[in-house]
Amino acid sequence: MIEIEEIVNYASSIADGCESVKAGSPVRFTEASTLNDRIWQGDLGITIKSSIPSGYDQISIADFKNSNGNQLVHGSNKGSKHCIDSFDGVKMFVPKNWNEESLLGPFMILEKERTITHPTHGDVTIPKNFCIQITYQREYDNEQKQERRARD
Repeated sequence: MIEIEEIVNYASSIADGCESVKAGSPVRFTEASTLNDRIWQGDLGITIKSSIPSGYDQISIADFKNSNGNQLVHGSNKGSKHCIDSFDGVKMFVPKNWNEESLLGPFMILEKERTITHPTHGDVTIPKNFCIQITYQREYDNEQKQERRARD
């Protein structure tokens, strides 16, 4: 059976209730992943990109760790604990004026395989030589009539 048929059959078995997708299970991007493929880890989106978008500045790992530790999300609650396992082999870029209200997060170029961990969501592994952009889920604030970052 060719791969596309296997994928279609598996998707059909999920739709029929024969299989289940388990929230909180670890996942990984495969080496066959392509530009703009995205995995959501709760309210954190991890997207494959080809280059650093405009409006980002490179930041030293030491400076990033001093202000955020290994967290890729501002905040101190359990939902904010999206963390990279190590900065070894990582080049880090952040949006100008990155803060707790930002809708865009860090951009990373990975020279080594890395994993983004979380205490309740499944860990997400990214192969080496990938460029990824972190984004945050949005919600619409009716009172302020604007989008804002959703919180886990």
